[in-house]
Amino acid sequence: MSRAVSVALVGIGGYGNTYLRELFPAHAEHRLQFVAGIDPAPRDCRHLQAFADARIPIYASLDEFYARLTADLIIITAPIHWHAPLTCLALEHGSHVLCEKPVAAAIQDACAMAAAAEAAQRFVAIGYQWSFSDAVQALKQDVLAGALGRPARLKTHVFWPRSLSYFARSDWAGKLKTADGAWVLDSIANNATAHYLHNMFYVLGDSRETSAWPVDVQAELYRANAIENYDAAAIRCHTGDDVEILFYAAHCVATHRDPTVHYEFEQAVVEFTEAPERTLTARFHDGRVKHYGDPNATLYNKLRQLVDAIHDSRESRAAMPVACGVETAMPHIVCINGAQESMPDIGTIPANLIRQDERQDDTVIWVEGLQEQFEACYDQHLLPSEMPDIDWARPGTPVNLRNYRVFPSKSPE
Repeated sequence: MSRAVSVALVGIGGYGNTYLRELFPAHAEHRLQFVAGIDPAPRDCRHLQAFADARIPIYASLDEFYARLTADLIIITAPIHWHAPLTCLALEHGSHVLCEKPVAAAIQDACAMAAAAEAAQRFVAIGYQWSFSDAVQALKQDVLAGALGRPARLKTHVFWPRSLSYFARSDWAGKLKTADGAWVLDSIANNATAHYLHNMFYVLGDSRETSAWPVDVQAELYRANAIENYDAAAIRCHTGDDVEILFYAAHCVATHRDPTVHYEFEQAVVEFTEAPERTLTARFHDGRVKHYGDPNATLYNKLRQLVDAIHDSRESRAAMPVACGVETAMPHIVCINGAQESMPDIGTIPANLIRQDERQDDTVIWVEGLQEQFEACYDQHLLPSEMPDIDWARPGTPVNLRNYRVFPSKSPE
């Protein structure tokens, strides 16, 4: 039997806690050995006693870890602006990488990650769990086989209220740049709901390991909370095959609503809603119905598939193909970068529409009517400024994304 795959986790607080629920029981599987946690401030980790019980060390930095140990796979759940430098460091030490979404803040950082992976002959997977899910993989097989016909329009909306503590959780939350000048571009579309924007590009890719690329984008970005970047976004872009992609998302709403997707093809419409079915379903124009399953049911397929890939590659240093690598995740960040350039001055929502609720010892800022307006935009395939009754909205500038490789693409005047 091949030896267990050694795994270390960078960022054991925050989202890293969810990985720890998978990593600690994995010792019994004999395919994975969790060897270390890495975090300069581990106090937010909810599993510190488990580290102590299992005698698994915690290091303050990835450099400190590599001075003492190594790992076949490094999982990175660090802040966005650390994705590229930590990934490149892990690759230099011969590790494969699973980096959480988004791939990076700027496309040039993602390109550096891809180049480092190629030089190291190691894979870098980006943790968009829907891309690794059984449901999305089954859907993509049908798209690739032409079973649904040509794609025409894909759209998604998602509304996740976030409290003031969410935006105060770190010194980079809601920021355009860090204090030392690194791009972070933290936003609803580049962080919390990035999965669902990325998924529209992914299902249109021309192979299991690719996504469709946007060739243009027009965005309307707004804020109600006191942050630098936006907490509400309406984005329209097109792929090279002239498929329209529409995305509407907001934190500054009163009611939680998980993603609703509607993918229009020549022969069918694919839909997903959290209730009642929680399944990706294709409804064909001839009356047939096909259920692909719940893409949230196999959230940690990504970790299991990567462990399997490392086992399979033990005979060769060649990097194994993964469902969502750096290049697969690049279209999302190109869209995000272009959206920021489409509306560089974030729109401020009128104060008379902003409301404030106290919820569980915290405060939620929300905009009266915004969720209903975004849902109407979704239904009519319009941006807010194109609606007759949203008088505070303003259009973003269309941005050409062909050959987009540097953010920002234009130097400041």
